[in-house]
Amino acid sequence: MYYITASIVHWRSVHTRVALLLSHQHVKDMKIDARRARLLEFESEVRSPFGTPVYVFYEDDIRSNYRRLRSALDEQYPDSTIHFAVKANYNPGILSVLRDEGCKGEVYAHGELTAALAAGFDPVDLLVTGMNRQPADLERALEIGVERFLVDNDAELERLIATASETGKRPRVLIRGNPAMDVPTHPEVATATRETKFGLDIGSGRALAVARRAVGAREVDLAGIQLHIGSQIRGIEPYAQAARRMCSFATDVRDELGVEIDVLDLGGGFPVPYDEPVPDAAAIIRRIAETVHAATDEADLARPHLVLEPGRRLVGNAGTLLAAVGVVKETPHTTFAVLDAGTNAVSSYWPYPVYALSEEVPAESYHVAGPLCYSGDVIAEDVSLPPLDRGAVVAIDRIGAYSLGSASHTNAQPKPPVVLRRSDGSIDVVRHPETIDDVLVRATVPDDLA
Repeated sequence: MYYITASIVHWRSVHTRVALLLSHQHVKDMKIDARRARLLEFESEVRSPFGTPVYVFYEDDIRSNYRRLRSALDEQYPDSTIHFAVKANYNPGILSVLRDEGCKGEVYAHGELTAALAAGFDPVDLLVTGMNRQPADLERALEIGVERFLVDNDAELERLIATASETGKRPRVLIRGNPAMDVPTHPEVATATRETKFGLDIGSGRALAVARRAVGAREVDLAGIQLHIGSQIRGIEPYAQAARRMCSFATDVRDELGVEIDVLDLGGGFPVPYDEPVPDAAAIIRRIAETVHAATDEADLARPHLVLEPGRRLVGNAGTLLAAVGVVKETPHTTFAVLDAGTNAVSSYWPYPVYALSEEVPAESYHVAGPLCYSGDVIAEDVSLPPLDRGAVVAIDRIGAYSLGSASHTNAQPKPPVVLRRSDGSIDVVRHPETIDDVLVRATVPDDLA
């Protein structure tokens, strides 16, 4: 077993202090040996329809992840709602499991909204977020019954006001604040920093100015405030810091505008254990609840309805990519195990566990690579695995978040199928394999070159 490291070496060297932020309350999910054994139980059944590569998701894992988070909220902050961040995995088959559990959805306009509707979500259970949403998308969302919209900037508040006026709907608005924090995660997924494109700066008064405009507009109702500090947050204290900052902003809204907010949305960012323990969800929830209770009591604010938008935490450990070795290539410097899927099929940020579906003891070292025509198509280096031959199956694990959405058609490679291992042991196909015709279906040749 080994982990992807190449794409985050610099980040780790810069952010070694992250480890110091971790609470003593950590979680590691199902151990790799148990995950391998589970896959071996039904490997042939999964591979028989399509071969490899294939994404495998587990219904039980998705349900368990949601229930653990919901249970922690029920204990610490019952007046709360979980909205799954659909960007983490927009496959309707996966989404339908969460919807069946009672989870609600957080969607970017149009594409993710359509995916959520295909999964059976009621529009009133959806929160539309993002930036630069087009008027047609806002109009569609309002017309089908979406009631809550995030506002990231003043231009989009005006766009939403105009669309609401045209449709006769009165949406509830959440102002996305940016407290300009130091966020302990990969820089490209930190979203509450001074440098980020997201949110309205709180310290300069920009967020309050947009809130003032919302309060003064008859077409919308200011329902609450929101922030999202980033993804794969590796400590507990950043959540407390964010909660304090947003409760302070809520106090400013009350004192300056005469409006007490109903909803406090603290976004997501809850981590999953790839290569090290991460804070337990219950510990994060406990710290958030303690902070909100103390801050609202101190400011004499009514306790707001708490919204969380987890994505990775609900599906990250629920997915595995299975790929087969096609070539074992020795060089003077290393030995490559070249798979039939590469960085076109898995997100390249995170140190996913990599292991062989074999009972043999790992005794060889490999660079595990994909077949694509660029040198960076290496999934993991110096991986300890059993001796590999052509046809050996390798698992790239805990890829359930963002991999489907970030998968590409590099080298015109079709995307793999997605299957769902149901709680009763059956296997459902929730995305059929693409063909080359699917890859090229929208391409055309000019008439004079045909």
